[in-house]
Amino acid sequence: MDGSVNIENHKEQIVNALARSGHKHTYDDVKKAVANSEAQYWPANNSAAITQIANKSDGTVGLNVWLYGGDLKDFYLLVDAAKKHVKDLGGDFIMTFDHRKGWNRLLKKLGFVEHGKTLIWRL
Repeated sequence: MDGSVNIENHKEQIVNALARSGHKHTYDDVKKAVANSEAQYWPANNSAAITQIANKSDGTVGLNVWLYGGDLKDFYLLVDAAKKHVKDLGGDFIMTFDHRKGWNRLLKKLGFVEHGKTLIWRL
């Protein structure tokens, strides 16, 4: 996660991720959420992820992966960085929901477990 990198550098990847996701949000919504610290921007070489801090009702903290766009080679580096960030937050999970079905196979290889429409990784 790097707030010093301009989100405009990955506008194409974020717009493409929004288009594929079925979310009704716009690029401007994402940019505003990052600017207001409601979301985190994770830049990589040819990719970007957008996450949000997830505070569950049971008191646990983690990350919700909102969007990912770009090169899958960068994806593994971003997952490793996100896992470290969750640990630094004192959290214990990363999750994504309402994702495209193709993500199931990839994320399960990384230790994510399916719970209904949610994929979750726990420490």
